[in-house]
Amino acid sequence: MAIRVLSAKDYASKLKATVQATGKLGFTEDTAKSLSLSADRYVKIAYDDESDTYYLVVMDDKDPDAFKVCSAGEYYYLPTSSLFRAMGLDYQVNSYIFDLARDNSFDEQLGGTVYKMYKRINERRKNKM
Repeated sequence: MAIRVLSAKDYASKLKATVQATGKLGFTEDTAKSLSLSADRYVKIAYDDESDTYYLVVMDDKDPDAFKVCSAGEYYYLPTSSLFRAMGLDYQVNSYIFDLARDNSFDEQLGGTVYKMYKRINERRKNKM
């Protein structure tokens, strides 16, 4: 029997990505560091329509199916507005937050470091002027 220690440091910070009102998928600073995001990395989005589950695949090499990671200072994001619009996510009305959890069972199949995306939906706050 093999027993392995589940280190608290691997589960201490919550990894998340948020679809902005512009449709960009933005990453918190902690998440960007944990995923080792940089302007020379790529991210592929995969979708399982049977379970309505998204997967985020972080890649070192360019891939025609992947988004190039963009940055504005220390803020990292993906230009995903067309993708999420095509998937029927109304990101201008609703806020979509994805909690990320490492899922190495698809690494080989999807060609990178895979994270399962757990979707939370909230109505976007209206700005009162």
